Amino acid sequence: MQNILIQPRNQEELQLVTQLMKRMKIKAEVVEPKMAKVKRKEEILDSIERGAREVAAALRGEVQLKSARQLLDEL
Repeated sequence: MQNILIQPRNQEELQLVTQLMKRMKIKAEVVEPKMAKVKRKEEILDSIERGAREVAAALRGEVQLKSARQLLDEL
């Protein structure tokens, strides 16, 4: 299922959209802009951490890395 991001311009629009979702029995979640930034920051930090673990595993020889030529051939 796809997600739709709606950004109302004011409180009245937010209430209208929220009521519409409730009447249509569509799951809706209000996300504060501040929380969205925190979530995005956490995702970025998790991605960096995951990458660092992959590099460490490659340095230990646990993972076989591809050469630049192999990577370009896949594209």
